[in-house]
Amino acid sequence: MKSALQVLFSLALGFFLIWFIYKDLTEEDKTNMLNSVKGANYWWLLGSMLVAVLSHVFRAYRWKYPLEALSININMPNRFAAVMIGYLANLAFPRLGEVTRCAVLARYQKQPFEKLFGTVIAERVVDAVILLLLILLAIIMQFGILKEFLFDAFGPMEEKVQTFVFLGIIGVLGLVVLIIGWRFISRSTHPFALKIREKIGGLIDGFATIKNMKGQAQFYMHTFFIWACYILMFVLSFQSFPETASVPFGGMLASFVLGGLSIVAVQGGLGAYPLAIMLILSIYGVSENVGYAFGWIVWSIQTIMIIAVGFISMLVMPLLNANSNLAVDEQE
Repeated sequence: MKSALQVLFSLALGFFLIWFIYKDLTEEDKTNMLNSVKGANYWWLLGSMLVAVLSHVFRAYRWKYPLEALSININMPNRFAAVMIGYLANLAFPRLGEVTRCAVLARYQKQPFEKLFGTVIAERVVDAVILLLLILLAIIMQFGILKEFLFDAFGPMEEKVQTFVFLGIIGVLGLVVLIIGWRFISRSTHPFALKIREKIGGLIDGFATIKNMKGQAQFYMHTFFIWACYILMFVLSFQSFPETASVPFGGMLASFVLGGLSIVAVQGGLGAYPLAIMLILSIYGVSENVGYAFGWIVWSIQTIMIIAVGFISMLVMPLLNANSNLAVDEQE
């Protein structure tokens, strides 16, 4: 029930954001958006989709190294199919992809789910660090533009000073709450504290898998390839619209970061992703109609790819493991 309510709330928020933007669109705005969609160069978008698939190939290949650290050997087709089925599951339920990805392999490859899930936690720790670095890089590269935008948004200088002081106080209070909370969690025997400690311990154990495995250089090389593909597919998408092709790389990176965060905030990024892209592009002089249309096209292309490849993977997975399942049945 809790998971269902979370999904329903997330989807409701997504549809609300769509309605919130759509209700204020004039007929001229709708016409301009439709013309932008019709005028897009879909060859660039097709290239973006292919690069996205390549990023998932690199992710599946990278998974090999933490698995081998636990003496688990799974071939590349099974790893790739499991990764894509996980992405497909994420469209339906938040954070279900990691569980589904491991559950599929646990079922077909007869491997312990807990060990598989530990390797995924290790990967997510590394990816989270990379995302934080990209956020920092985007802020540094576009600090001047973002600063000007924020200053204009906050109003007169007196209000700006008050706002920054208020944010500073909130930050200090938040840090104090975190310290007190951690001291409580680290010492308490309450079930909630034990659960938090267990999750933190899992993250530490997962990261230890990365630290102690063989092939660390190859693991981080494929991590670079994954994120390079993520950024490249976004850069290619920007070439599909004349209005977005002139946006500087820093703006593309800022759009990539905020768009990615919107997917985390709202189920699959429905409604939130186009809005996030529109807000960033408006800073660089791209009209809201074009920015919104561009966001919807990019989101749709990537979602269609995940659905298509994910469903194909679901169909192929039993065929890939037909012999192994037959051998298990014969032994039984």
